[in-house]
Amino acid sequence: MKKLLLIFAILACTSVWFAQTIQLKLSTDNKLENELDSLVEQSVSDFMKNSSRVGISIGIIKNGKSHLYNYGSIKREKSELPTGNTVYELASITKTFGSILLAKAVIDKKVNLNDDIRKYLKEDYPNLNYNGTPVTLLNLANLTSGLPNWMPDKDILGKADPDAIPYILDSVHSKYSRQDLYRDLHHVKLQVLPGTISRHCNTAAQLLGYIMEKVYNNSYENLLQIYFTDPLKMKNTYLLKPRKLPLNMATGYDGKGRIMPVIDWEDLQVAASIASSSSDMLKYMAFHLNERNAVAKLSHEPTFGKIEDGAIALNWKVKKTEKGSRSVSHTGGSLGFSSYMVFYPDLNSGIVLLSNQADQGTQSELIALADKILNL
Repeated sequence: MKKLLLIFAILACTSVWFAQTIQLKLSTDNKLENELDSLVEQSVSDFMKNSSRVGISIGIIKNGKSHLYNYGSIKREKSELPTGNTVYELASITKTFGSILLAKAVIDKKVNLNDDIRKYLKEDYPNLNYNGTPVTLLNLANLTSGLPNWMPDKDILGKADPDAIPYILDSVHSKYSRQDLYRDLHHVKLQVLPGTISRHCNTAAQLLGYIMEKVYNNSYENLLQIYFTDPLKMKNTYLLKPRKLPLNMATGYDGKGRIMPVIDWEDLQVAASIASSSSDMLKYMAFHLNERNAVAKLSHEPTFGKIEDGAIALNWKVKKTEKGSRSVSHTGGSLGFSSYMVFYPDLNSGIVLLSNQADQGTQSELIALADKILNL
């Protein structure tokens, strides 16, 4: 009798283990046909072991050849595998589109990188200088403007519960207009000399986009279409607007599995509100890998810091790998999405990773995942 009970116990444990194994097996379109497929499978499986992860789409260009992989789901509440056309928030990777417009304007001799930004603002802003040194277009693009990261430049969070912060940000910024930003810009007081300290700045990216609208005499939405989505055939790339989300967009979550608000705020459209897919971002990456294009090449030129330590180009981070190749990269993190793009122009290779989940560790884990897959 004891032996029979033992056999039943072993069978029960085996059944539970087998059921858990089936349940934990990731949904994917990876065909596991070659070495790269196997490396992606192992690497992404490790990344997705975190129970807060939902889905991920990956686009790779290796030695000039493109590859697409998808894992997980576009929604937590049901299993629906993402595709190469599934749309994710790019968050701060959005800033690189504005930098391309700036680089093109420089090549076309419409502007100079060292132009005082007040040359392109309608009102007078005598406050936008530090001891006589003005903020330039270059300062906006290489994160050295000294402007506050967010506008309005005041504490809107106070001692808020961390769980409430996404909703507070959404409630404030969904009502904060372009006119509000220009009004509050009059009250900014620079604390550092422009060009001396590099730090993340949404305000600078937004201003750069507004200035590009003036330079090109067109809306940013139209500029996105004219210079990116039409010529590069990026059919799944959008400038997000309130209550007008793309039908094929994934749902974004925080680390606790809560659905997060989308950054479709007017005051951050140019800084953080482009959404795209892995297939489209492969086309964008291919554009950047072609440095015979003077515009792409200029946007990758280091403008602050040393390339050995990690320099800043026009909204790109540029550094040398241990093997001596250049890497050009940018991360993105919204309330419910995380992204990372890195490419190596000298090797005609790169990777973009798009995830519909965001917590404090997701971006750094995407960087590690990219390094593990490409191993360049």
